[in-house]
Amino acid sequence: MKKTLILAMVFLGISSVFAFPFRSSCGIVFQINKNYAANVTTEALTSTLMGLNMSACGVRPAHIVYYIS
Repeated sequence: MKKTLILAMVFLGISSVFAFPFRSSCGIVFQINKNYAANVTTEALTSTLMGLNMSACGVRPAHIVYYIS
């Protein structure tokens, strides 16, 4: 249930206090929960972000760049 809620938040782009922005290739910005990003593998996060980009823009990005602060 918790995982479903987190995935729903990611796909809907709902922001929370603890979120970082993901800008799609067509310019739409989504807020991704940091807790979600911290608790999944890089491959799973990349797949999620590519899916968001596909839903928003109709294309899969060639690559995704992560900036760690």
